[in-house]
Amino acid sequence: MATIGLSKPYAALYQENGGVVTYTKGQVMGKAVEVSASIETGDANNLYADNGVAESDRSFSNGTLTITTDDLTQEVSALLLGLTPEEITVGSEKVSELVYNDDAEAPYLGVGLIIKKKRGGAYCYRAIVFPKVQFAVPEDSASTQGESIEWQTPQIEGTIMRDDTEKHAWKREATLETEAKAEAYIKQVLGITTPEIGG
Repeated sequence: MATIGLSKPYAALYQENGGVVTYTKGQVMGKAVEVSASIETGDANNLYADNGVAESDRSFSNGTLTITTDDLTQEVSALLLGLTPEEITVGSEKVSELVYNDDAEAPYLGVGLIIKKKRGGAYCYRAIVFPKVQFAVPEDSASTQGESIEWQTPQIEGTIMRDDTEKHAWKREATLETEAKAEAYIKQVLGITTPEIGG
C-alpha cells in the first residue's frame, strides 16, 4: 500500500476528568503540506531465562510530531499555543493581535490527519489521531521574494504523549474507503460537531 497524499490536519483542546478524555474547540489547522511522526521506544529490556531471551519490552516512550501547513492563522496559533487574542487600535482601525508573554501556556491537544494511500488499484484513506500532543512555539523564518516565487510554509513541532485513559493510548487510526469517512472518524474522535474555523 503506497502513500500518495496528506490532508485535513485537525486539532482540538484535550481535557481529562477521572480517566475520561474529551475534546473541545476543534478546528482545521490549515491545508496539509507535510507531516512526520518520529516515535521513541525504550531500549530493549530483555528477561533472560533458560539461557535465552524469554521476554522483552520496548514500550512507547514519547514521540515528535512535525506538521507543515500552508498557513498558521492567528486563530489556529491561539489554539495550538494557548494564546489569547487581544485587540489594539491602529489609527482608527481595531486590529486583533497575539501577545506571547508569561500567560501563554501551550495546551494539550488531540491532533488528527488523513494519509491518502493506494492499494490494489484503489484509493483508501488512513485516518490517524494522536490523542495527546503539546506543540512548541514555531520558528519564524522567511526569504525575500525574487524573480520567481519560492513557496514558504510554516512548520510546527509537538511532543506526542500517552493520554490519561486507563490504557494510555498514544495513537488511534482507522483506514476507510473515502476521505469523507476518514474525516468523519477524526471529527468523532476529537468531538468536533460544529463547522470548523481557521484553515
